[in-house]
Amino acid sequence: MKTKDISSVFGVAPATLFDWNKEEHKKNALANLLKKIDLEVALEILQKENTSASKPMMLLSTVNCSIGDKKKHFTLTSLKNLFYKKEDLSIYDKYAIKIIKNEAIKEEIEDFAKYYKISINRVSQILSA
Repeated sequence: MKTKDISSVFGVAPATLFDWNKEEHKKNALANLLKKIDLEVALEILQKENTSASKPMMLLSTVNCSIGDKKKHFTLTSLKNLFYKKEDLSIYDKYAIKIIKNEAIKEEIEDFAKYYKISINRVSQILSA
């Protein structure tokens, strides 16, 4: 890649990259790698990484945006566990389910369920409760 490509894709300033190019710099190997990799390959790798990592976050974001107290926010694990709870649901669990029903788009729910291997039947069962 060229310096301008590295700057636009990774946000590395040209002056910083110039410093990294010096053999004694501890990030010299990284600079060499960035220069040798094709732009298309780098973009493809970044796209794959972003797609898989962001899918379950969308539903979490939808739920947490409606909860004002950050101490009460769900984590990915607590949101996943919501679909497996057998005991009575807390007021926050019920609120999260209401938000998922009313505000989440179908793709968010499907992506979350697929990522965490939650059966669609279980999702339907929880959301219809």
